[in-house]
Amino acid sequence: MSRCCEILKRDGPARLGRLLLNRPLDTPGILSPEDWVSAGSVFQYPSLQEAREAAMGCQDEGKLFIQPYIPSALHAEIPLQPPLVEVGGPSGLVVHPFSDRKPEDADVYIVGNAGSLSRPRDLVEALAGLRERIPPDAALFAPALATPWNLALLVYLGVDLVDDVRVAMDGYYGKYHTRDGALPWKEFQEIPCRCRFCRRLQEIGTDESQEIERGEGQDAGREVPELLAGHNRQKLEEEVARVRELIRREGMREYLERQVRVTPDLTATLRVLDQEHVYLERRTPTVRRSTLYATTAESLQRVEVTRFAQRALERYQPPHSDVLLLLPCSARKPYSTSRSHRLFALAVGGYRRHLNELILTSPLALVPRELEEIYPASSYDVPVTGRWDLEERDWLLRCLDRYLANSPCGTIVAHLEGELRSAVEEHGIDATFTAGGTSEQGLASLASAVSEACQGASRLGDFRLRQYRALADYFFGRGAGDALLEGTVRLKGREVQDEDRRPLASITPNGTLALSLVGARRLEPLGRYLVTIGDFEPRGTILAPGVVDADAEIRPGDEVIVVGSRAFGVGRARMSGWEMVQSRRGVAVDLRHVKRESDRR
Repeated sequence: MSRCCEILKRDGPARLGRLLLNRPLDTPGILSPEDWVSAGSVFQYPSLQEAREAAMGCQDEGKLFIQPYIPSALHAEIPLQPPLVEVGGPSGLVVHPFSDRKPEDADVYIVGNAGSLSRPRDLVEALAGLRERIPPDAALFAPALATPWNLALLVYLGVDLVDDVRVAMDGYYGKYHTRDGALPWKEFQEIPCRCRFCRRLQEIGTDESQEIERGEGQDAGREVPELLAGHNRQKLEEEVARVRELIRREGMREYLERQVRVTPDLTATLRVLDQEHVYLERRTPTVRRSTLYATTAESLQRVEVTRFAQRALERYQPPHSDVLLLLPCSARKPYSTSRSHRLFALAVGGYRRHLNELILTSPLALVPRELEEIYPASSYDVPVTGRWDLEERDWLLRCLDRYLANSPCGTIVAHLEGELRSAVEEHGIDATFTAGGTSEQGLASLASAVSEACQGASRLGDFRLRQYRALADYFFGRGAGDALLEGTVRLKGREVQDEDRRPLASITPNGTLALSLVGARRLEPLGRYLVTIGDFEPRGTILAPGVVDADAEIRPGDEVIVVGSRAFGVGRARMSGWEMVQSRRGVAVDLRHVKRESDRR
């Protein structure tokens, strides 16, 4: 557990934080030689005892102190871990990337032999594996590895700190770095950058023949490597700042899916990482303010996509309906606000009270009408071509098969057209297919098909109550909706109240469920999404050291119920439940309502 590293924001495995050294360092960040002192390899000393004594004498409080370490080959297990030296300031520990041994406590963990991690599977196994073995509030430092074109991927893998060793050395070897890769400087006819280093490089390139004639070519030749190293460092610094801003804006994954196209190895690494679903899911918030742009094949593997589909199939309980209406998605979200879905609603008229509506879309596959206002269903965008590739079809039809197997209904009306209709029809789903679309003929066929299907069908309950039930199940697990809405309840605006007119919950502008204390009491016996705190009365926020236990299912952005011997409250999680328990620093929960347990009624 770290004493000097605090994580402030998360966007998947990418984290924004701060490392408290002599100069506070924002992470992701570049660690310079001025920020640390190292005891070095134990092999430079006659014995471990002398290595320990030398290490005790080289400490500089306020700088990161790197403990004595044993260097080893990339795939070789180190025979032992040298005993740690007690330090008053931040401590760094070199760890072997493929060791199964749990490391000792430290503030920063340095990836041993990081520069040799060139294969995609090695990179994912090493960095994701280390991130799982070290405390969540400690920083991970990968030296001699970062470039402007791979930095985003390293940060998304869980790296917090890098250095500029690789880009500087590449400069001395004549390599010129950009976000699009590295090329020999001499291959450029026009330098694409306008930094001060590149302006000088342009001058040297332009005046090279004159300098040689004047006998100055040798001096210019010595200047070039320094200039290339300076440019490369600047590009890395710019990329670090760009990545930090992307994390703030919650756009890391979208940027990464574009950036990995620089080389096949980067694309392969992201695809290998996406196979580590548990690693990514444990670190991905449930709610984002930004739009999810699904523009690549990798978008289908995003945690937000697979998590939504899983919850829609496993937690959401469709209403007992005799008629299921399949509809296409719309460009505008939520769908109900779009022109096409307003026309669909007008076409079915009063029969809508008999219908269970399911929207078919890519990449989310299925969106029940009750869940259309929550992320990511409420804020995603895809390239619209009318074409469905094989992966999209397969994903949609697998989800639809599971939905129909778990939610049998009497009649299916499919108001679909184009390749979407072909995919469903060719799959053999027994449905009445309309003409689809929003033309006069299409809407007339929809009205006719629904009218016929709804003859003798039972009416469904109030849609808003169904929505509250669905949201409670989605965010707190199956059965939460029944517990929240037990007994007599009434609706007032976007709020649901009990029989005594006390608020139970409300739907927030981003579609999530905000519990009142009364509503939280109803869900508390389920034992889910609980954060247990110590013997104190919190105010405003709950810090990680105050958390005694937390549900492992909690993710950043989740609504949580706070319970303690002296307080009861509700709020939003700022970190995952497992992080709350293991962290020593950072805000665990932003409280919204809290009261003393002595006031419990």
